[in-house]
Parts: sequence; structure tokens; C-alpha cells
Amino acid sequence: MDTSNQQLKQMEQEEQELRFTSFTNDTALELGLLLVEEARQTGKCITVDITRAGHRLFLHAMEGTSAENEDWIRRKNNTANHFGCSSWYIACRLRSEGTTMEEKYGLPLADYVGAGGAFPLIVTGEGQIGTVTVSGLPDQEDHDLLISALRRFILR
Repeated sequence: MDTSNQQLKQMEQEEQELRFTSFTNDTALELGLLLVEEARQTGKCITVDITRAGHRLFLHAMEGTSAENEDWIRRKNNTANHFGCSSWYIACRLRSEGTTMEEKYGLPLADYVGAGGAFPLIVTGEGQIGTVTVSGLPDQEDHDLLISALRRFILR
């Protein structure tokens, strides 16, 4: 199996593993603060967004980020919501196929982006209820930071 197929399989596994049994506004606050702390501990600057059914429950922009990060978040969220999986999974899958979202699905780059950082919030028995998204780092780093924090939060 080549590296890109292994990476896609790993991301599919993450989406199966990193599910919540319940998700409240307080859960969003705790998770958002954990993401900010994880970024601080590694010396990174990110913007964090947690949205449930179109309702923003948490937003924090660390020093060193800009309004542009919020636009990236909007586009990453659109991607994760449209496809029901992480924005990085879609980006990697399309790259392995040698195509783009615009070419394959007709989705405008102004509203959708194949980039790392958005992950579906999935509650067992409910399905996808929203997204948790970070922006400010290179694609793989946005994804890895998010997965690391989700793993710590869910598997505690």
C-alpha cells in the first residue's frame, strides 16, 4: 500500500475513533481551551472554532493570527460539513486523484478548501453535529494538532 493510501486509511480510522458520547456547550468550551493550551505548549499560534449545527460555541484567535484565519476556518468547515469527514482527508484524497474540488465537484474555491484543520464533531447515535477547526499552521500541522488534542480529550 502506498503512503497516500496509508494516510487516508489512518484518517478514516481517526474519524471512527474520535467520537463523542455527548457534546454540550460546556464540552465545546473545554475542548477549545484544550486546543489553545496544546498550541501554547508547542509554541504555535492558531485560531480555534467549534461550531454545532451552524451555532458557533467557541472561537479564540491567539496572538499572531489574523482575520484571514477565520476565512480559512469558514472554508474548511464548509468542506468538512459537505463531505462529512475531515478537510485534510478530502485534500489528500483529491491530491492522490490528481484533481480539485472545483474540477471534481464544482465547489468554488471561495467557499471550500482542501486544507488541513477541520474535523467533524460526531456524537454516537446522532451522527455529525458540527465541526472543530483550527487554522494558522501548515495543513498537516493543523490536522495533527487537532487530532492530538481530540485524542487527549476523548480518550481521557
